[in-house]
Amino acid sequence: MIFTKNQIKKISTYYNVNGFVIIKNFFKSRYIENIKHNLLLNTQNKKGNFFYYENSKDHKKILRRIEKISDFSKSAKKLINSTKIIKLINEISIKKNILFKDKLNFKYPGGAGYMPHIDGHFFWKDKHNKLENGWSKYSNSFTNLVIPLEKSTVKNGCLYVAKKKDTQKLGDNWLSITQKLEKNSPNIKKKDLKKFIFKKIVLNTGDILIFDWKCAHYSKENNSNDSRMIFYSTYCEMNKKINNNDFRKAYYRDKEHSKNNKKTKSLQFTKI
Repeated sequence: MIFTKNQIKKISTYYNVNGFVIIKNFFKSRYIENIKHNLLLNTQNKKGNFFYYENSKDHKKILRRIEKISDFSKSAKKLINSTKIIKLINEISIKKNILFKDKLNFKYPGGAGYMPHIDGHFFWKDKHNKLENGWSKYSNSFTNLVIPLEKSTVKNGCLYVAKKKDTQKLGDNWLSITQKLEKNSPNIKKKDLKKFIFKKIVLNTGDILIFDWKCAHYSKENNSNDSRMIFYSTYCEMNKKINNNDFRKAYYRDKEHSKNNKKTKSLQFTKI
């Protein structure tokens, strides 16, 4: 899909007012089907530090997500690093961005959802036991791109996203927001959920969702017989915090070696 200057202006305006925007039919469905097929083929029977599992309702161990997913597929890597995508992210966020992280969320039937949370807002400790400030170690601005590889519906656990301005009710900067969240977690306290109005995000293959990291979001469990597979990439504003601008390498290196909860294999949930 190619946009005119006026279309880009409208998309950018909507995004900067609300913090998120849905673009319908951005990709051809057949192209997305090929990406999905390639990812599944290349990750079949694979294991590693960035494979995450969960127990379904019937107590079966199922794959929850794979981080660094583009390492398994040249076509996927080409997609999320493409000029088309980077240009769109730059134009609507009005910033110069670079890939920060990428993952594939599976959510098979019976798969759990995610609690309402705000990305990157938590404390963690590096391998030297130094306390770090979530994603803000790497940049001051992040933009998420959601590409559904299958239909995302209410029944199979679609995303719910709140406007960026709702998060400002908690604080006006990284620290003040983080201090209002659950301890050692980016999750929103139950008493504060009334401050957020969440919009359900129903997507078809070919659609995309772009949202700012400060937009609170969550998803419910998959109560259908269909999986809800999402290719999820995050971009950060380029800056001088990381040498050689290799933000993705720095993030995953820290994620693997942080003094974290080995069960979750995550930067977050680190005890302070």
